[in-house]
Amino acid sequence: MFRDDTLNNVLGALEGKDLMCAIKDMENYLAAHPHQINSDRLFAIKTDYQMMIDYWRKGYKDPELPQLYHKLLHRMYVLYANVMTNARVLQSPLMASLFMKAHLSPRDWSVQVVREQLEKFVSDIALLELEPQHTVKERRKAMHQQHTQLMTELFAHILTADLWTDGQGESIEQLLLSPTVDSADQQLIVSAITLASMNCYDMVKFRTLIHVYQQSTDEYVRQRALFGWVFSLDNELEEFLFPEMRTLVEQTVQNPNCMKELIELQEQFFYCLSADEDRNTIAKEIMPELLKNQQKMQHRDEQEQDEENILNDILHPDAEEQEFEKLENTFHRMIDMQKQGSDVYFGGFSQMKRYPFFNEISNWFTPFFTDHPGVAHTWDKYGNVKFLSSILEFGPFCNSDKYSFLLAFETVLNGIPENVRQMLDRGEAVMYQKLGTEEMSTPAYIRRIYLQDMFRFFRLNPLRNEFKNVFEKDSFQSMFITRTAFDNTDIQAHFKEVVAFLIKRNQKNYAKDLLANWFEEKYHDYDYYMLKGYLGDNVEDSYRKALELNPQSERALLGLARIWFKHMDYEKALDAYNQLLEMNADKKSYQLNKAICLTNLCRFEEAEQILFRLNFEDADNLHVVRVLAWALTGDGKYEQAGRLYDQLLAQENPEDSDSINYGFYLWFTGKIDDAANCFRSYVTNAKPKDERWATLHSIIYKESDLLEMKGVTDREIQMMIDWVDVYNA
Repeated sequence: MFRDDTLNNVLGALEGKDLMCAIKDMENYLAAHPHQINSDRLFAIKTDYQMMIDYWRKGYKDPELPQLYHKLLHRMYVLYANVMTNARVLQSPLMASLFMKAHLSPRDWSVQVVREQLEKFVSDIALLELEPQHTVKERRKAMHQQHTQLMTELFAHILTADLWTDGQGESIEQLLLSPTVDSADQQLIVSAITLASMNCYDMVKFRTLIHVYQQSTDEYVRQRALFGWVFSLDNELEEFLFPEMRTLVEQTVQNPNCMKELIELQEQFFYCLSADEDRNTIAKEIMPELLKNQQKMQHRDEQEQDEENILNDILHPDAEEQEFEKLENTFHRMIDMQKQGSDVYFGGFSQMKRYPFFNEISNWFTPFFTDHPGVAHTWDKYGNVKFLSSILEFGPFCNSDKYSFLLAFETVLNGIPENVRQMLDRGEAVMYQKLGTEEMSTPAYIRRIYLQDMFRFFRLNPLRNEFKNVFEKDSFQSMFITRTAFDNTDIQAHFKEVVAFLIKRNQKNYAKDLLANWFEEKYHDYDYYMLKGYLGDNVEDSYRKALELNPQSERALLGLARIWFKHMDYEKALDAYNQLLEMNADKKSYQLNKAICLTNLCRFEEAEQILFRLNFEDADNLHVVRVLAWALTGDGKYEQAGRLYDQLLAQENPEDSDSINYGFYLWFTGKIDDAANCFRSYVTNAKPKDERWATLHSIIYKESDLLEMKGVTDREIQMMIDWVDVYNA
């Protein structure tokens, strides 16, 4: 994306409300990049500011001075934004081509003329019904060709034009709310406004988008406008130049439905960001399982019923049904991901955006319709295939993917066996989740589809870097609900829901960022502190506060027990587990953890009472066996401990801790060489050579209290370390 240091200095000065500094920086820029009209505008701003200074010097006290100064800042920002847009056009081949497309056109771009052309198209299409059938097809094709050209040029014009005046904004707003303009045209115009406003903030465009979101009765237009104003928000400009931004946002979110949609949009946005992870899940887990089960079923159908198969049918009569069920469950796993909001088709369709159709930037955002000149020929050829018409009408695909599918259909069809093609023609083969009209018309679904269109553009378009990419991971834009424009709203009441969502999606870093922006203390309830503790933010204090707010909370007390145990404060941890057992006496994990605390406090007999009972109740529980073996070792009951270590080390893959503990057991029973071999084997296999000495030290000195209790001296400890001789191992 284009940047210029001098223009950045102008913006920085404006954000600091330093008009004269902004004027001087702009003078420097225009000296290097002469432009008469912009120089005249700058001179007018400078003259008006000088006049303001002159009146002040003469002792005039103008009560309107702050407002006048603010207006000058606004004028200076408009000049900066227009200069920046022009500079971007000059520096970018893409923006230059869009500029030429719009400005070399003989069209009149006044809003009134554009609106008349859009309304005429709607009426002309309606009147086609009255014309003779043999002329309708060609007339329709010609009309759509002309209209698509108009919309392509209008899209380019909006992207490269100067900032709007208030009058232009009001006229565009009325156009976007008019029932006499086609919804598809309104949607495409909203997308153009969005890209333009994201690239260079325009208060009038922002106001237009938020008004359209508030007032439009067309859900497709509303949801595009929602995305537009949300991702046009600018913290610095809102604070220093455009307080109206915050006012408009606060008015809008008073509607409970708006707040609900904002939270849904935030969650849906993160589903898009997780597209790569979802693609990996599908490629590595779901598709191999699908193919494996499908091949099994195909093999079963094709093979002859020999004696072995007949015997299998007798011995395992449910095997075939179970394979069908497994295949169905695997398929439904992907469908469930899609229903939850995952962009499950991104991986496949990302390879289908190289058609010339996508060279035109506006086509990435155009609502799908089969009369589009870029796909009309293919539709004429294959539109009678029921599978194709069904998938385009009821398939859960975004507009961009529908265009890709239609463009690729001829290639796809040629690779399909004849019998399957016949099934497709009859509409008998369904390889996707078919959606109902009611579901497809919900705001959440419409918004998700548009997000996926946007995501594909910002991920796959070769020229995407010409625009501010809100889909960059770790982008400040990603967590839009933390924008300062929302500070005086109740949006933080919904942060809990988003944090929990992010944790479930394994996006803990984003969850921590959101938690850090959750500053309204009135929303710091029990759940807030539990989430804070879970995410590792001031853990002990967080769980304490959660417990103060809910003294009977087993989860909060367990959180404290775990953090105390982690910090080796076993007395506190033991006390916590005693309290937990008062709440839930039968919980085996609490009993085991209490026994571990007792063992670490060298209270071996008390630990053994618990552990023997747990071992009797579940002799195969190796966690219990492990702790019991260590407790018996500490208590000097080596014969019993030895039998348990035999059981633990007989496992196919013994735990590292079992090998280490067994080394201490051998040491305490006087088998020094065997103990050294045990330690040596562990550190040699588990650690790189340069880490072995430190690891051995850590292992041995961690048990210094037990070693002292067993009468092992510091010199003996050092000799064990030397005998292990990890450097030469």
